[in-house]
Amino acid sequence: MKKLASIVGRLSLLSPVLVIAVIVAFVRFVDLRPEITPDFFFSSQSAVFQQNKQITDVFPSRHQIILNVTTGGKIDEPAFIDTIDAVTRRLQKLDGISDVQSITNGPDDLKAARENPLWRRLLIGDDEKSSFVIAFLNTDRFAGLVEEIEQIADQEATSTFRIRISGLPYIVEQMRRNLTSDMKVFTLGAILLSSLLLIAVFRSGLVVLGALLACATAAMLTLVVQSLLGISIGILTANLGTIVFVLTLSHVIFLVSNWCNSARRNADVKLRHTLSQTLPASFWAAVTTLIGFASLIFVEAKPLNELGIGGTIGAVSALLCAYTILPGFLKLSKVSPDAFTYSLASRFPVSKPVARGLAVAALGLGLAIGVTGISRLNTDPSLLSYFDEKSQLYDGIYYVDQNGGSSPLLLVVRREDGAKLDGNESYERLWDLQNSLAAHPSVGSVISLPVIMAEGDEHWLGQLLPWNLLLDILSKPEYGAVAKSFISPDRMHALFMLRMKEGGREQSRLKVIEEISKIPRQHDFTITLTGGTYFLQGELAASVARSMASGIITLVLIFGVVVFIIARRLVVVAGVMACMAALAGIVLGVLGVAGIPVDIISSPAINICLGLAVDNMIHLSLAARRAAKGDAQLSLSQWEVWRKALDSQSWPATVSSLTIIIGFSVFAFSDFPPSQRFGLEVAFGTLIAVTLALAVLPYLVTRVKSSRA
Repeated sequence: MKKLASIVGRLSLLSPVLVIAVIVAFVRFVDLRPEITPDFFFSSQSAVFQQNKQITDVFPSRHQIILNVTTGGKIDEPAFIDTIDAVTRRLQKLDGISDVQSITNGPDDLKAARENPLWRRLLIGDDEKSSFVIAFLNTDRFAGLVEEIEQIADQEATSTFRIRISGLPYIVEQMRRNLTSDMKVFTLGAILLSSLLLIAVFRSGLVVLGALLACATAAMLTLVVQSLLGISIGILTANLGTIVFVLTLSHVIFLVSNWCNSARRNADVKLRHTLSQTLPASFWAAVTTLIGFASLIFVEAKPLNELGIGGTIGAVSALLCAYTILPGFLKLSKVSPDAFTYSLASRFPVSKPVARGLAVAALGLGLAIGVTGISRLNTDPSLLSYFDEKSQLYDGIYYVDQNGGSSPLLLVVRREDGAKLDGNESYERLWDLQNSLAAHPSVGSVISLPVIMAEGDEHWLGQLLPWNLLLDILSKPEYGAVAKSFISPDRMHALFMLRMKEGGREQSRLKVIEEISKIPRQHDFTITLTGGTYFLQGELAASVARSMASGIITLVLIFGVVVFIIARRLVVVAGVMACMAALAGIVLGVLGVAGIPVDIISSPAINICLGLAVDNMIHLSLAARRAAKGDAQLSLSQWEVWRKALDSQSWPATVSSLTIIIGFSVFAFSDFPPSQRFGLEVAFGTLIAVTLALAVLPYLVTRVKSSRA
């Protein structure tokens, strides 16, 4: 490590070149606009994605934006119908919209819509106090289109008629907007507050400038490499810059602290000596962070996969920038050696009885809360949980959701006896299945082949034609080839499109799908494929839950191996692993007990907390090892050795943790609940982590030694 420290010291001479190159590349290659599309759930290589693609390949479909127009009176009022017509005509003129269906465009009139099974399900609310306007999209670029639709809704709404908007493209665009706002405003806010704290602690403008430059460069370098790999800013990587900034800051704080401690003991000490002392701990801390993120690379969930790649890049960038950019500023600065040598351990000495009480309380709390809360953890929250319940956005999505459903579930079925579906008998069976599926409480509405065919039956000629011939007619381009969206070319498979309700759901999506999957068997049908947004979200939630469980266990074990390499004592390994388990139990248990949902955006918070906790423990363990070697002739007890380690490491660990808590707490002021949960979970977990590292770990490590004495 001494040779590596020497190399790093020489590399610091090239830091201006690194900073300039990163800034130029950042401006040239990085697009900070998050890209979130309805297919963000899984990578294209995953089995779940391929299964869903099989459905869309056979049964072509288009994204939909749904507008619900509500009246205080009745939907047959002329003024209401005029409003529906105006909205319909304006939507038809927008680029990106291929078709619009409403009570003024599709059925002959309102009476026909009421009497027709298809139009009644699609266009009329359950209480006949509202009507739907459905816009079919032929683009995956939603930003400008959603903005134009919002303008139409605002301009056409009156004190009598209220217009609400829903549909997955609309929801996705709202998520993108919220992430964009948070990334700009709260990242800058977190950096500003962290800077103020660093100024108060370092008391050197030059050192603070170097620290911020190192952190900002690491964040930009991560985004540059990620962009060059073809990974755009997504639903999770929108917060990656802040995460890397924090990771770099942790290295910076420990480096400055150790430099001050060395300078206080020896005024002539060289910075190279401090680098050789601090780099090993920082290196292993970076390794544990890298491993933690790398474990996400092989997860099927695409957002976690992208975060794993970005976080792995970030772990390397953080270490590189901290040790190449900051040393030059430390050499030039005139910071006092006493500026960062405050010792919490000496100012607030913790006796063994107090440490024992803290250890027992922490481990007991982790076990009790973990057992109670983890089983109640909600890792499959409703789409509605992504928005503030008091907002108009939530109200609009909720209203549409309760009046016909909001999240599509696709079921492909075939007859168990292998018969074709273009005969009258199949028609009757499909109708029975249609009615049974629609009766399920989680289903808002169902569109299927018999409903489509019923539209043809309304015409006098359709009533005279055999069902298979009518199917041929409705499959032709001049009739929009509408039947092809619901029956396969060989006429052996039929598609049922269910719009599922998200509000009030207490079961996981996959359990709801399991219940619904039993219905076709009651009508002698077999489900051959399942897909749609509802299914993908259910699989995504299950993937998140699996990755959290396996990830925590894997990280605790890997961190244990790393700590053993560093400390060479099994008792230290056992203490670190116990603290990691307690941290996971407390954080996840509190989320479960409090009923706080764990969505895809907030789910990585526990991994970050574990990484931050083990960073402090690694620095502490290496400091204890150095203290034991340096004072071997004094025959210090294990408790005294760890007290010496706390003298040098407790303050930087506290400052680093406080900076992280302040930085991530800013997200509490976000208008986007997932960002709020992410920030507050990291802040809460960091508070627990630093307590475990400084108060519980030293007692656990020395307890075994004491009991043997």
